[in-house]
Amino acid sequence: MAIREMFLEEALEYTRGRGSRLVWIGSEPVDYVNELLGLEPGTMAQLQPYTAMAMDRKEADAYKDCIFVCYHGNSSRYLAEVLKEKYGVESGSLKGGITAIVGEIF
Repeated sequence: MAIREMFLEEALEYTRGRGSRLVWIGSEPVDYVNELLGLEPGTMAQLQPYTAMAMDRKEADAYKDCIFVCYHGNSSRYLAEVLKEKYGVESGSLKGGITAIVGEIF
């Protein structure tokens, strides 16, 4: 199954054009991640990793056209695949995760 994987600038353009957001699925505060990436406050939302896989259809629909961001790009890609397969929700992931942009953050 082909999932959208985008680099940061492409992901920002994509989400702005669709009125969606980047979604951080790591444990660090989203404000910290926004700052690391040089993004305006509020550009990125946060979804706790342990709740991401337990969402129902209604919760999943809220992430349509979002681009998920994780540490290395693997968890975010997997979450996008699950949402597509389980609920038909189109989303994507940041290629290489945050470490591809700023290196290890912890």
